[in-house]
Amino acid sequence: MNYRAKYVSAAILTSLIFFSCKKEIIKSVPKTDSTSIKTEALKADSTVLNPTDSLYNLVDKSVIGTQFLTKSSLAPRLKKLLGTDYDQMVKTWNTETPFEKQDNILHAWGCKQHDCNSFSYDLYIDVKSNKINIYKFAESKLTIFKEDDFNIEIKDAFLKDLDIKKQNAEIKN
Repeated sequence: MNYRAKYVSAAILTSLIFFSCKKEIIKSVPKTDSTSIKTEALKADSTVLNPTDSLYNLVDKSVIGTQFLTKSSLAPRLKKLLGTDYDQMVKTWNTETPFEKQDNILHAWGCKQHDCNSFSYDLYIDVKSNKINIYKFAESKLTIFKEDDFNIEIKDAFLKDLDIKKQNAEIKN
């Protein structure tokens, strides 16, 4: 091969290598809004590594808004604890109070919209012991669900609230 043909071949080969290694250029950016980005980020971050830290972040937040009953890391435990009553609780948890904290206890309350006397639930979480108790008020009957038969000590304002609910439902202590 002559000298000129070698250089032309080398130039063609170099060009082919250069263009084959070229990075792909994104020609269009997907259209999205900040809400969907936040939603996707929350889905990705939904795994709870340290339940104690994340549970305290629930204070003043809505059970429905946080999807605590259905999408939290504790949802499988709630389902196991309540058994067949779980679906009913999720369905009738329409009117609610946000999570409150007293010492190491978190509390939230929810009931059937426009019919709190028929179905209401008090959810207690002992963050220190990592145990759940649920008090179900249904048609003047109280049923207490205790995770691992652990009795969360309810006191002060939470106890006063619970006693008022028992009186209203005409349930004896």
